[in-house]
Amino acid sequence: MIEIKKTDETNLFEDSFDDFERLQVVTNVYGLADGKLILVGDPFVMDWPLERKREEAREIMNGKYIAYCAYEGDTVVGVLELVPKLDKERLIIEGIHVSKDYRHQGIGRKLFELAVEKAHEMDAKSLYASACPAEETVDFYLAMGFTVSDDPIAIYRENEPLDIQMECKL
Repeated sequence: MIEIKKTDETNLFEDSFDDFERLQVVTNVYGLADGKLILVGDPFVMDWPLERKREEAREIMNGKYIAYCAYEGDTVVGVLELVPKLDKERLIIEGIHVSKDYRHQGIGRKLFELAVEKAHEMDAKSLYASACPAEETVDFYLAMGFTVSDDPIAIYRENEPLDIQMECKL
């Protein structure tokens, strides 16, 4: 049974993501042409090595993000990371990740619903995501109600120029 908890010192440790499978084999990616999403073939593989997984855990433990994890027993199978400060009344989703063997089971949607709840608590007017351009990732955000942002956050656009800057009005 999957249980989602806000992370704290009792349920998240430096090695909590060691078994998390971030692996994503990407066949198609989205790009923008005249402000419209276009799908093109551009295969690549994304994964997190062990040190990246531990860095992610340390960042959460050090308070960089408001975070929720989905657990099966003591194993982290999903994570939602939110930037704790609003940007122009937008709550930024730093990431929603679901471990490979747990995808397509509604975990990502449940984590997204927590982001919406937190946005309402913080009086945000929208959610913002700098989405990896992978077809599956952008399609997830589109299904959650996101559109291409008409006011991208410069630092995200500069740091990840291929990402699709997306926003979901609440």
